[in-house]
Amino acid sequence: MMMVNSTQLPERQQPTFEDLERLVEVSRLLALHDLDEVMKQAMDLTASAASAQKASLFLHNGTDVDWDYVFTARSLNGTDSFNVVGEVLDKGLAGWVVRNREPAIVNDTETDKRWHVFEDDDLLVRSALCVPLMNDDEVVAVMTLVHPQRDHFTDYHLRLTTIIANQVTVAIRNTQLFRRLREKQQQLQTLLHSIPEILMVTDEAGAIILINNGARKLLGLAQAEDAVNKHLFDFSPHLDVVNVLQNRLLATSDFKEALSYEVRSMQLERDFAVNVVTWDDEMSQRRGYVIVMHDVTTLRDLYRFKEEMLKIVSHDLRSPLAIIAGYNDMMSNDATDVMAEVRDANDVMSQVGDYTDAIKRSIDRMDTLLTDLLQVRKIDEKGLHLEPDVVLIDLVRPAIQHGQMQGRPKNQTIASDVRIDDTVKGTIDTTLLRQAMENYVSNAVKYTPAGGHIIVRAFVKERLFYFEVEDNGIGIPEESIPFLYESFYRVNPAANTSISGTGLGLSLVKSIVERHGGEVYVTSEVGVGSTFGFWVPM
Repeated sequence: MMMVNSTQLPERQQPTFEDLERLVEVSRLLALHDLDEVMKQAMDLTASAASAQKASLFLHNGTDVDWDYVFTARSLNGTDSFNVVGEVLDKGLAGWVVRNREPAIVNDTETDKRWHVFEDDDLLVRSALCVPLMNDDEVVAVMTLVHPQRDHFTDYHLRLTTIIANQVTVAIRNTQLFRRLREKQQQLQTLLHSIPEILMVTDEAGAIILINNGARKLLGLAQAEDAVNKHLFDFSPHLDVVNVLQNRLLATSDFKEALSYEVRSMQLERDFAVNVVTWDDEMSQRRGYVIVMHDVTTLRDLYRFKEEMLKIVSHDLRSPLAIIAGYNDMMSNDATDVMAEVRDANDVMSQVGDYTDAIKRSIDRMDTLLTDLLQVRKIDEKGLHLEPDVVLIDLVRPAIQHGQMQGRPKNQTIASDVRIDDTVKGTIDTTLLRQAMENYVSNAVKYTPAGGHIIVRAFVKERLFYFEVEDNGIGIPEESIPFLYESFYRVNPAANTSISGTGLGLSLVKSIVERHGGEVYVTSEVGVGSTFGFWVPM
């Protein structure tokens, strides 16, 4: 609650020195950031300028009252204040001013119907002046001045109060904007400090503007504020990950969109995925960097473990497999010689042959798996060897011929629908893309029954090279389609024990195609067949 008292001043029509002083004091409200203080001083100055006995002021947001900022002329608690202000807005002078968006003078409260009288009100009021504080044709606040005598407020008071109200409106809007900006800034600070990633904002020279807690810990600082205005690159001599960042920025200072790379800090024994984007402020003509570092140590450790296991499996198992295969062949040959002299040799030889054949099939399967694993490692380790102006039909024809040879024992028909000629060329890795095509065709041959039909398609659309293989094979259940290109995934292997495979073929195709910047796709229906395809940019 706010109460203002003043001495009676003679009626006047021209501004006095005291009025000018008050206007200067009102202008000083623009420098305040505390909304409570702005409203209290505004009431003091306005009441003094109009020689009012008391004043009230409350904020209005265009549709309702801001109940955090209500100052009434009467001594009221929170609930009573709510009821009184609501009733005044509904029936009283302040409500009339809000609805009409114009100031008003009540010369005699006993005869002016715009003045609302409360039965329990012991405050003597005979005249009143009420002004709306306007911003963009919206009422942001309402101020009411009262006096115990009739005809106290004049047009001069109204003009002077309106001038003050206009200044106060600007001061209130400034403090509201400052408050909202501070709230947004606090929300931003809370958000930045809550994210687990390391985040730093610097200017173009590397001076730190903002960091979060993750960056503070990385730089070894007690408080995030300790980093402001320090140069990030000052940390380079004793922090290798910052040194790498500095070298990257110096080497690629003209990047337009984003800079992304991975780095391992040998000091911290941690891996980071780093993303850097530039920011520009046209008003201040400043620019700089937003740096986000994501700790990927766990993922990198898993990748290194996978690579080590692949190395062990693909290399160290080759030798014992070769020894097993050699002894299996020797056992088969020796058994032939020994069993020639044994009674019922044919029956025994048949059993031994079954055993050695089973061993050989298992060895062949393991050898195929190891070969596929080696191929996966090669694709992961080496980059694309792109060759320009490759005639794409020269890759498609061998893939079709390869499939025809594989499908001959099963009496399968492999047709072609190739809509490209030797003028269609692309920049590709011929070895890898040929392997992807052959894997698709081999897969179709494998999962299409004897006498089945397979179609190989190749065409160009919107500068994209498409390769598709359609079959009338066993088809794939809908729930399995999303997992087809995952490593080691096989559709219901228990039902397809006669079909050999490691579950790596389609994974290899996906890896090859994506390295070319393309995509794989598949459509299928159980009992009808499947279409596997991919596209790569020309």
